[in-house]
Amino acid sequence: MTKQILLYLGTEIDTPLIKHVLDFADKSGAGITVLHVFENPKTSVLDYFNTQGKDLKKYILDGHNANLQSALEKENIEQSRIKFSVRWGKGFIECIKAVNENKYDLVICPQTTQEKAPDSTVMHLLRKCPCPVWIHHGHLWRGAVRILAAIGPFDNSPGNESLNSNILKHAAELSRVLGGKLHVMHCWKGYMEGVTANPYFSENEVEKYLDYEKNSSERAFENLIEATSFPNEPRKVIMHGDPGILIPEYALEKKMDIVVMGSVARSGIAGLLIGNTAEKVAGALTESLLAIKPAGFISPVK
Repeated sequence: MTKQILLYLGTEIDTPLIKHVLDFADKSGAGITVLHVFENPKTSVLDYFNTQGKDLKKYILDGHNANLQSALEKENIEQSRIKFSVRWGKGFIECIKAVNENKYDLVICPQTTQEKAPDSTVMHLLRKCPCPVWIHHGHLWRGAVRILAAIGPFDNSPGNESLNSNILKHAAELSRVLGGKLHVMHCWKGYMEGVTANPYFSENEVEKYLDYEKNSSERAFENLIEATSFPNEPRKVIMHGDPGILIPEYALEKKMDIVVMGSVARSGIAGLLIGNTAEKVAGALTESLLAIKPAGFISPVK
């Protein structure tokens, strides 16, 4: 269950998103901290302003605080319910450092470009942030929220089993907090599908093998669903094919608001690149994305 939320806004003052996340925090019983990060001015620039008798960083912070105060008052946002933090440095690095220092269990940040492809800060957080990362994309929700939990492969790996379970737990919690409708999706693809194109496999052997993979995936999928507690019965979806293509297509067709899925392939390796499927999905989605790390993930940012 989410207890501490970090809303990372870079240098922007996004009061609609602050209100939105504050509402989510209230419903989930979580605290919220809003983080702004400013890039350190070059030493030569600081030296120049020092010769003018001015503290450049103080001027930047004073201007930011005045703008923030004005924006919050305009939107009638109760400031006592929010902690505000300012750091200097590289945005994603300072965000991850804040997570490590304060043990936040959810980072929320906006997709700052209008393109489908995530910006560089988003990709860094997806790859390196040790806690779940919620990339807010598009509209602010109105009414019932549609949530899509995308389950990864079933290969008897303890890491995958744990990750799939965590994906469902986070999706179920979102459904409970937001009163949303949950869809759970799994895309299966036979390990030997490419091999079965070999002329040494008969058409009958190929069909038997694919039936085996389909049945195995369906059994594992049902077992995982039964082992998870949901506020309401989810809609179950199993498809055959590339999840990097099918997940965004389904999310668009069914007008999903947020997709919950794993963001890396394996645990225990510092700085591991985002998994191929997650990267394809993140680049194709127009919906928000909640990316879950596997247990044991090690962030390269300390």
